[in-house]
Amino acid sequence: MSRQFLVDGYNVIKKTPGLSERRLEDGRAGLIRFIRERRPQGSGRNSITVVFDGQEFAGGDAVLPAGDVHVVFTRGSSADDHIREAVEQSRDPRHLICVTDDRELALACRHRGAVTWSVDEFLSRGYREETKAARRSSEAERRGGDGKTIPSMVAQRIDRELEALWVRKKP
Repeated sequence: MSRQFLVDGYNVIKKTPGLSERRLEDGRAGLIRFIRERRPQGSGRNSITVVFDGQEFAGGDAVLPAGDVHVVFTRGSSADDHIREAVEQSRDPRHLICVTDDRELALACRHRGAVTWSVDEFLSRGYREETKAARRSSEAERRGGDGKTIPSMVAQRIDRELEALWVRKKP
C-alpha cells in the first residue's frame, strides 16, 4: 500500500545540521536532494510533498517541478495550514505521514488519523536505507554473486549437508 508524505519543509531544514546554516534556497535544494538520493520515504510508490511557506510568490500556491518530489510554496497561508488542510481533505488520512517537529501540527495530524514522524526519524530512515543498500551490496560482493543466486559451489555444499542430515535421520 502506498503512502503519501507531507513534509514541513522549513521545519526539517531548521532542525538539520548542514542545511540550517545555508541560505534558504540552498537549504531547500539540499533537502530535495536528500529526499531524492536517500529516499527516506522508502518505496518508489510512496509520494512525497515538501511544503514551504512561500510569501515571496505572487498569486496562489506555487508548485514547482522537482521530479518525483512535489514542492509546494504556499501563499496567504502557512505550510502548517496547508498540511492540516491536506490531512482534513484526505479520504483516508491513515495513508498520510506528516513529517514535522511542530507539536501543534503533529497533534492536529494525528487527531485526524495521519501518522507523524519527527524530523530525526525522517532523516534517520534516509540514512538507514542507504546503509541497508550498501550492506546488501557488500554482502553480495563478498559472496561472489548478485545476492539473488547461490554460486554453484555453495549450492553443492548445501546439497551435501542436507543429504547427510536426511540420511542420518533414516533408520
